Amino acid sequence: MKSFLHSPKAKAEAKKAVETGQTKAKSAKTPSSKKKAMAKTISKADAANAKWEQPNLMALCRILAGNDLYAAALLFHILFLWRNRKKKFVRFEKEWVGHTREAWARASGLTIDEYKKRALPRVKKNCAEFLEFRAMGTGAHKKSYVHVEEIALKEAIAHSKKMTWEMVEAAWNGVGPGNAKGPANAYQKDI
Repeated sequence: MKSFLHSPKAKAEAKKAVETGQTKAKSAKTPSSKKKAMAKTISKADAANAKWEQPNLMALCRILAGNDLYAAALLFHILFLWRNRKKKFVRFEKEWVGHTREAWARASGLTIDEYKKRALPRVKKNCAEFLEFRAMGTGAHKKSYVHVEEIALKEAIAHSKKMTWEMVEAAWNGVGPGNAKGPANAYQKDI
């Protein structure tokens, strides 16, 4: 970039004026009215962006399912299926959605062992207040059905929202009361 100031003394004075904020050049200092307008625009953009940075449904499912990702994947699929399937199976005066065990596992992105040994037991344990499971049918037609209690689900979600996201992240990272990690060797003394 070519400088318009020719003498070294003029260049030094201009540099000093810019550094101290005493220059009259338009590009050197932002007018206060423009600063306020820019600050308002930036705060609006931050507020709009904060909405997209909140935890999504998968993170909420993880909280409801006891912080287990396998159980969260299964719960996510259960809630997706419950919300989007128009026709539900009606039995015992309730609506049910169902699959075979293999279909539940595949639709949740899990292996059959991950579904049976990890995800399903944890979902049953942590989500018993709003989910009801039943096996119905016989032989090749046997399926696992799930009923979602909408009111209890809304209460569980409202209760989970009372916990701040920072508290949830700290629990996931093993920080905080009740999450202290012990020594790798059980016989090792704490220092």
